[in-house]
Amino acid sequence: MLKGRTGYTLIEAMLVLGIMGFIGAGALALIVASFTCFEGASTESFTDTDAVLAMQAIVNDVREAKNVNILANGTRLRVVFPKVTDEGYYDRHEPDMANQIDYYLSDSTGVPGHSGDWLWRGKNNGNRKPIKKGIVALEFEQDTSRSVKITITARNEAVSGPKETRLTQRVVYLRNY
Repeated sequence: MLKGRTGYTLIEAMLVLGIMGFIGAGALALIVASFTCFEGASTESFTDTDAVLAMQAIVNDVREAKNVNILANGTRLRVVFPKVTDEGYYDRHEPDMANQIDYYLSDSTGVPGHSGDWLWRGKNNGNRKPIKKGIVALEFEQDTSRSVKITITARNEAVSGPKETRLTQRVVYLRNY
């Protein structure tokens, strides 16, 4: 009576379930690996972008400067611009001591001298603006009398570990020297 019926045995069903389990585990491993790779790559890209944007903010001011002063053992930069005439042009012979800009690292309050990973652009009148968070090191070095070497290190945390970018602008010439 049972000889004419076709179907799967228990062994065959277990074998198919085992093969499907291996295929599913492999697919899951690929998905997890691709998410981890994407997260690491995107964090690294964001870190690179943070370093470039922070560097560009400093470089823009340094290029317009009359002179720069490196303070606090090379961790703080003071940018002095030329005076602006009534017509809105630079008077390259006179420094504007009332509108100096400082670049430095601090905590979220922006108070100079505090340690933290926020890059700040502060005026000498106490008005300061955060540029970027995640900047862990900032170094300035006088290259020549008309240039400065700037090094920025940015860091962001990722599941795969911290991603860090160290960016150096070797020579930034002062146009209004």
